[in-house]
Amino acid sequence: MSDTPPPYRPPEPGQRNGCLTALMLAVGMILLIPGVLCAILNAKMGAGAGGDPITMFVMLVALGGLGLIVFAITRK
Repeated sequence: MSDTPPPYRPPEPGQRNGCLTALMLAVGMILLIPGVLCAILNAKMGAGAGGDPITMFVMLVALGGLGLIVFAITRK
């Protein structure tokens, strides 16, 4: 008898690691909090108050947190 090889099956996509996704979401939320607070303070202080370099740095950190949240949700 001849052995026939099994039909080709493409590899199954890897499953997401739930702990890593939860960790990325938690870190993203923590990074997002200072940026939201800076945005609220800038809105209360007026349009010209956002020129401080520290404020810009904090807003970039918050943008990084938002990016981390989006990446955690959409990664496959």
